[in-house]
Amino acid sequence: MLNSEAMNAKLNPFSDAQSVSLPYTAQVPKSLLSKDVKVERNIFTSINDNHTTILYDPLIKKGIVRFEVYSIRSLDKIGIADDSVRYERKEDPEARGFDKIVRYDCPGWIQHSGDFIEGNAKFRTEDSVALELNMDSRPRTLTFFVNDEEQPNYVTNIPAAVRAFMMFKDESFKVLKFESLPAPTAQHAAGSRFWEFGKYWKKDK
Repeated sequence: MLNSEAMNAKLNPFSDAQSVSLPYTAQVPKSLLSKDVKVERNIFTSINDNHTTILYDPLIKKGIVRFEVYSIRSLDKIGIADDSVRYERKEDPEARGFDKIVRYDCPGWIQHSGDFIEGNAKFRTEDSVALELNMDSRPRTLTFFVNDEEQPNYVTNIPAAVRAFMMFKDESFKVLKFESLPAPTAQHAAGSRFWEFGKYWKKDK
């Protein structure tokens, strides 16, 4: 007969599993380092008021991945872009089209094609913001967290390969986590609502 600990392990095969940190690289051209961005290990600081969008490798194609940042000063936007997207200097995330990205903005809305969707929490200085991507679920999902609280609006059917991005202007943030999870933490409980990548989003009136 199994004891309670063994029973829990049987019910949850990930009970003893641990998250695994993923080595990451920020796609910051050398021209930006001298003109727009200061990088000190995992802290990224804008040194002027130019809009700067930074993509992060590795390309996310499988598993459950969490990308989390801490707002040191006035974090603006975080999101994902499909694997075809690259950015130049002074470009916003939607420079290659809203249809290729999902953006979560500090006032609490998310945006893809169509209307911006309100209802998620605002984030400010000293808040942490996370993306949880489940590339193994069908459909694939993107869920947002603010200070470890799951947000109600999430995204389904995200592309098969994406990168996380940050957009900032006269701001500073710290990358806290880029890790692979043994199981999803997103619950998508009652009150949650999904928005499908690739569709035109229209908010309720």
